[in-house]
Amino acid sequence: MDEEKDYLKEVKDIVSKDKREILLLTTKASVNGAVTGLVIGLMFGFYKNKNIYVSGLVGGIIGGVATALIVNKK
Repeated sequence: MDEEKDYLKEVKDIVSKDKREILLLTTKASVNGAVTGLVIGLMFGFYKNKNIYVSGLVGGIIGGVATALIVNKK
């Protein structure tokens, strides 16, 4: 019976590790996408003489969401 519990514990550890790696990858990609979107939004706002804060915020949100969707489909 102890051997069965050991195997179950090992399987749970492996699954937990996989979930952590997926979460880490998704989070890293989302942050990178949000930063990229923020920079593009700020540049767009600056060159088009729009409000740079709003365009940066919108760009960051769009970049983060788009990247999260793309990474989750892989």
